[in-house]
Amino acid sequence: MKITYSGHNLKITDDIHAYILKRADKIETRFGDMLELNVVLKSEKNRFDAEMIVTAPRVSFYAKSETHEILSALDTVTDKIISQVRRYKDRVKDHRHNAPHREVVAQLNPDDVETAIEPDGTDAPVIVATQEKFAAKPLTVAEAATELQASNTAFLLFLNAETRQVNLLYEMEQGTYGWVEPLFA
Repeated sequence: MKITYSGHNLKITDDIHAYILKRADKIETRFGDMLELNVVLKSEKNRFDAEMIVTAPRVSFYAKSETHEILSALDTVTDKIISQVRRYKDRVKDHRHNAPHREVVAQLNPDDVETAIEPDGTDAPVIVATQEKFAAKPLTVAEAATELQASNTAFLLFLNAETRQVNLLYEMEQGTYGWVEPLFA
């Protein structure tokens, strides 16, 4: 990790240098992918400004603070950067969590529709596949029941909004419905 710092109208003492390194270590423990840390300190009359830019692969963070003490300005900027890192990691984790949902939708709605599948065997039957597209929007079970009532089909394959899994709702006798929710290990 490359650390650069500069002072405008301010001399960077050994104590400030050590404090910047301490703050950089705190950020690096939270965000290990850090490539570069740039700190700019400014002094104007009774006010100190601190700016911090953290650069990492595919992302960068920026924070600015002004207070009456240089070390508290560094603390505030560091806390802002750590907060940004935390929000970024939460967003990345959420996107990774939803990745299987996108893969399921892609598998259930293929672009290439194959009309017949003929296995490589002499006695195996020919399976004719009729693929229908369905809404990739996640539905609750109640919404799926409403969709099934509105359609003229015997069953509805849908993405459960609560579990993010593919479910099956089918019509049974006397206006009742059966619900299949697979359990993936």
